[in-house]
Amino acid sequence: MNALRSNKSLLRAVCLLLAALFVFASCGNDAAVDELTQPEEETTAYEPPAGAISVPYTKLDPLNPFKMESLVNASLVSLVYDSLFMLDGGFMPVPLIAKEYTMTGAELHVQLDDSLVFSDASALTAADVAYSFEKAKESPLWGESLSSVVSCAPAGSFAVDFTLKSADVNAVNLLTFPVVRDGTAEEDTVMPIGSGRYYYAVEDGRALLRCNLRYGGGVPRIGSVRLREVTESATLMHILNIGGIDCFYTDLSDGVAKRSYAGSNEVYLNELVFLGVNHANLNLANAEFRKALSLAVSRSAIAANAFVSHARAASTPFNTSWEMLSGFVEAGSGDADRGAADALLAGLGSGVGRSETHLSMIVNDETDAFVKSAANLIVEELSYVNVTVDLQTLSAGAFKLALMKGEFDLYIGDIKLTKNMDLSPFFSAYGAARWGIDLDAMSLDETYFDYKSGAKELSTFLDAFAEVMPFIPLVYRNGQFCYSRVIRSAIQSTEDRLFYNVEEWVV
Repeated sequence: MNALRSNKSLLRAVCLLLAALFVFASCGNDAAVDELTQPEEETTAYEPPAGAISVPYTKLDPLNPFKMESLVNASLVSLVYDSLFMLDGGFMPVPLIAKEYTMTGAELHVQLDDSLVFSDASALTAADVAYSFEKAKESPLWGESLSSVVSCAPAGSFAVDFTLKSADVNAVNLLTFPVVRDGTAEEDTVMPIGSGRYYYAVEDGRALLRCNLRYGGGVPRIGSVRLREVTESATLMHILNIGGIDCFYTDLSDGVAKRSYAGSNEVYLNELVFLGVNHANLNLANAEFRKALSLAVSRSAIAANAFVSHARAASTPFNTSWEMLSGFVEAGSGDADRGAADALLAGLGSGVGRSETHLSMIVNDETDAFVKSAANLIVEELSYVNVTVDLQTLSAGAFKLALMKGEFDLYIGDIKLTKNMDLSPFFSAYGAARWGIDLDAMSLDETYFDYKSGAKELSTFLDAFAEVMPFIPLVYRNGQFCYSRVIRSAIQSTEDRLFYNVEEWVV
């Protein structure tokens, strides 16, 4: 929903318009590029691999990673640029440009790999990282996630020091912004020089990404990635199916699952769909009642049915795929337990065969079909424990106003969380998802910020959250990486690195 999602809303608006209206201008031809400037060419004694694939991009949005906003162009970033760290499939940091790090309070020290060079053979140093950080702080794609990082300063030629607003045990997860060569990211129409697996080039007036033979992480088997401009009226899936492109990514924010004649991978996102609860309601002010509602709702059914299996059941507020949760989440915790729910309600004089409880729930009319379907499913599931919910669909403006005024009992929320798993939107006084939560009536916010600073264990916060259930986590969303039969390899994709194992792809 617009009130709760991050600044990615603009990115999605542009992307959805493109994804609904795209087709490459001339089938079988690369997109002409007349306004983009090619970085310095590399010269080596080695011949690049001969294989090639085609991917979509748009000239309506800059290819400069610090200027772009569209999802279609943002999907290309990890091909050209490496970052200090990347997040793997378990949302854990893996060093790329960084070699190691240490954290002391709100200070984060990162040692760089001093053997790395950019695609133009210049050395990658701390000055390049500091320059890239400043650009990322101002950018649409990374600005919000880096808002808790105050500064980045060189600490020698191959080390940098980051200063945080406050201590954060997961702060290293934020250091995934692209690193470019100092001074090369000033123009919208110039793709800055990076150190990644490919670099931007122009051949015969047409754009492509050429294999970076200086890359330290292994040279891909695919020598070039052709950039196909998408311009007219057809979907990216249609272009893929007729052979115009070989792969593309969608975050499924349009609420429509994509079907390919070839294949697709689920991409686990750090985007939580939850049931917001207004503690001002006499029933919902009781933690036992909130816990009963949580037990009555099947997250597994919501993921499988409402989201057409493009989501994962979430029994805690953290990403269900986060490796740090291993050992804390029990098998089957995504299923409903109506017996336990009714037992809690019975103790409150409600539930099956007793007094019926009436609640209202609001949903934003501009949210996608997946979320609206989840709202209807929740209404049905709560009816089995004698809780009747009046579902109201409101315009975006009316929805936001109702949240601000507290004129709701329940609401469906959808929020993109930052990579450090920050739950501050729920527990800070001015958080974007604080609606209805009575922080004064519980000490959970203190427990959370103690965990975030490292003063308390993750298990302590998870136990405290389960005890008071201030809101009800439902699912974490998935995206899709779709590809054609041209690619004859097992493809891996993560939200942080969509072309995760492109080095191994064969065409």
